[in-house]
Amino acid sequence: MIVDTQKFRLHLKTETLGHWLHFYERVDSTNRLAMEYLREGAPEGTTILAEQQTGGRGSNGRSWQSLPGGLYLSVVLTPEVALEDVFQLTLVAAFGVAQSLCRLTGTRVRLKWPNDLVVEAEGGLAKAGGILTETRVQGGRLVGAVVGVGLNWDNPVPEGGIRLRPLARRPLDLAMVAAAVLLGIEEAYQLWQTRGISRIVAGYERYLVNLGQAVEVPGHDGPGRIIGIDGQGALRVMFLNGSEALLSSRQLRLGYRR
Repeated sequence: MIVDTQKFRLHLKTETLGHWLHFYERVDSTNRLAMEYLREGAPEGTTILAEQQTGGRGSNGRSWQSLPGGLYLSVVLTPEVALEDVFQLTLVAAFGVAQSLCRLTGTRVRLKWPNDLVVEAEGGLAKAGGILTETRVQGGRLVGAVVGVGLNWDNPVPEGGIRLRPLARRPLDLAMVAAAVLLGIEEAYQLWQTRGISRIVAGYERYLVNLGQAVEVPGHDGPGRIIGIDGQGALRVMFLNGSEALLSSRQLRLGYRR
């Protein structure tokens, strides 16, 4: 067993997340299982943790290689939020996880817009993980959401990926990392619920590796520069003439600089 669940519970410092834990050695997708638990009325904080996924997914339907040694978990959340604001949950989770991983490992984990966890490596950015948020809507109302986290820890990674374990400044195992990731999500989630999205945006931008990056935007003369995000997660780009554009991930894809 790669994840010591007893040690995980020992290190768990959350109020809610992770206390209803369902652990699997091998699943197709932790997000799919978490969504099933949500449909069955599972309480907020229900957590699915797996040692391996056979059908892991990233953003835009891309597959996520999920071999043993990595962290693969999903949590059930039931935020009181308008349906049009649900993307804020991705910002919440991304900020919380990045902040917690930096604190735990001593490594400069950063965010590549909108939901990738990255490390600045020799020659460019290397992907360390990602966030996938999915929602359940009924009658035009948000019933709940599932936040999935995939993290390259000590697993084989594809080209362009990086493992965090060799970068950590102290000995850590997956149980400790899982507990820290859940604490990071919970801390950011509580901040969002009590203080609003502006605090999350400010926190997210502190870790945003794309700040200041020059980008070409169709329909605009000359390049613009990324100056941040708005409360819905849209990328803020400013141009030489002082105009500003808000761009979704469907309108602009940011590659990995090499």
